[in-house]
Amino acid sequence: MATSRSGVSGFLTRLVPADSLRRRLLAIRLAGAMGKGVFLSGSVVYFTLHVGLSAAEVGIGLSAAGFAGLVSSVLFGIIADRMRKRTLLFALFAAVAVGFGLYSVVESAVEFYVLVMLIAFLDYGIGPTENAMVATLIPDGERVRLNAMMRTVFNIGFSAGIGIAAVAALSERLLVLIPVGAAVLLGLAAALVTRLPVGAPRKAATRPRPFGAVRDLRFLAVVGLSAVLASHITVLMVVLPLWTLNRTSVPPFLVPLMLVINTAFVILFQVRASRGAETVSGAALTGRRAGLWIAAGCAAVSVTAFSDNVALAVVAIVVTVLVVSIAEVLQAASAWGMAFGLAPKHAEGEYLGAFDLHVASQNIVGPVFLSGLVISQGFWGWAVIAAVMLAAAWLIVPAARRSAEALAAPTPAEEVTEVRGAA
Repeated sequence: MATSRSGVSGFLTRLVPADSLRRRLLAIRLAGAMGKGVFLSGSVVYFTLHVGLSAAEVGIGLSAAGFAGLVSSVLFGIIADRMRKRTLLFALFAAVAVGFGLYSVVESAVEFYVLVMLIAFLDYGIGPTENAMVATLIPDGERVRLNAMMRTVFNIGFSAGIGIAAVAALSERLLVLIPVGAAVLLGLAAALVTRLPVGAPRKAATRPRPFGAVRDLRFLAVVGLSAVLASHITVLMVVLPLWTLNRTSVPPFLVPLMLVINTAFVILFQVRASRGAETVSGAALTGRRAGLWIAAGCAAVSVTAFSDNVALAVVAIVVTVLVVSIAEVLQAASAWGMAFGLAPKHAEGEYLGAFDLHVASQNIVGPVFLSGLVISQGFWGWAVIAAVMLAAAWLIVPAARRSAEALAAPTPAEEVTEVRGAA
């Protein structure tokens, strides 16, 4: 019993930092996660039962919202480099909170489409702005660990938000609590942002080139390979459930348990998995390990293509969930380390926003491509995914090294300054 208490207290000690700045950042993430958990888990129920939209209309709106992130994450990163980050972060949280509140008066599909795309456009700007804020306030070697703590807190808050949505779904009269509750929680996150220090503005030695991140081919190579490695999201959330329901005899109740297992794993091990990813080289190696684990997960589940044994299928799928969860916490840590490490000081917000594209692009391309490949090709579909992951795992280290070398090389303006100084 004492050991159990010691383990819990040790976990809480790792999760709750001693200094007030980091606690405030975690509190902002917790409030935002709860709000998004309330809305995302209850949105389909709310819009179909309360508003009266069809399943197709809801699906179209939510898919369109995903495309909004391809533009806004970079755009708001650029804006974050040119204005006070705390002001921008507050404005984004407050605007998204108002948007969630407006869902309560939506009455048609057109109103839903307009609002969901506008909210998504603003919401996708929160991530890069928040990361730029962290880069301003937190020293280099501590950012990856803090992001790991924030992701753990996000999972806790999101789970709590799901619980709130479940209560609201008990009665059609309570469904309006889904958008209203989300709005209140996002408003709380906005209020907490005002408690953060402004941060000393940096005087950039080099003027940022507009959209320089998306012109940086070495950097984009790292982003693209990270997008491939981020396919663990689609494998776990889309492909594995579809495979379980369509190609195995596993009872359907196991499918939602996959998310429970994964969420608990991330909460327990994300901070620990971030060790060693504080530098670009360490983060790239961590990303390589993530790719190897995803390939191992594909190998584990592929055995179910050759047997109808239910017990074997259950074991294989549970093992796959655990293995892919390991890949998830490693890939997340890898992405933070490379994003912070490869972002030049004069354009941190823009580069951090551009790196976020590795998740946004995967969310758009991954579900259609990977699920179609596996369901149509069976074992060979899993084999192709594993091969692609192994290739990405091999390439991520040299790609990150080349991008880091390009970042460290002096620009022509810097070389002129050094020559004049020497003269």
